[in-house]
Amino acid sequence: MSKESNKSTVVRVFMHRDFPSVLMVKFNDEPVSSVENLPEAVLLYSTSELIGVNLLNTPFIKNGFVPLYEELIDYIEEQFSELNLFIDIDQKSYFICGRITKIDPHPLSEHLHICTVDINEKELSIVCSAKNVKADMLVVVALPNAILPDGTLISNGKVAGVPSQGMLCSLSEITGGKKPVRGLIELPKGTECGSNLDIAGLGETLC
Repeated sequence: MSKESNKSTVVRVFMHRDFPSVLMVKFNDEPVSSVENLPEAVLLYSTSELIGVNLLNTPFIKNGFVPLYEELIDYIEEQFSELNLFIDIDQKSYFICGRITKIDPHPLSEHLHICTVDINEKELSIVCSAKNVKADMLVVVALPNAILPDGTLISNGKVAGVPSQGMLCSLSEITGGKKPVRGLIELPKGTECGSNLDIAGLGETLC
């Protein structure tokens, strides 16, 4: 079997203490409909699409979501190559600075706002529930394909029936709940709209 991808693929890696030698590599959150058991791996499918691979007998000992790092990426790519799976792992962060230019009420909820957010190259419409949201605020934007520190994958979707193109982040979200502070992070004036953000470094600075 051979799988090739002509574009970068966002992957998330998980391990569980009850299965210490299994490295679970997810491509998306579609439900599993069938599996293919191989000597060193289990391939997971949703209909005919490969949505994940469980690598068996791995040397890593972790628990929960495992952020990508060089040794882990090299290991996954080596194991995938042996399985004839050719996937270019997307290593972008997808966290950028945005500026809120407009706030509209949500038609179905008084607790939600529809924010127009300038990210330099274009404007996004993002639904937000934060009480401290305000116009001209510089915020942390998690674009679709961003991965939060707890392993949550951000995607385009709808919030209470209204389309939302990503998420505006609080300190709790960029620290994986280690700093449970509600309300959006307000970035310093002068932060360039559309610029990439290191959320790990930002979280440490703000904590």
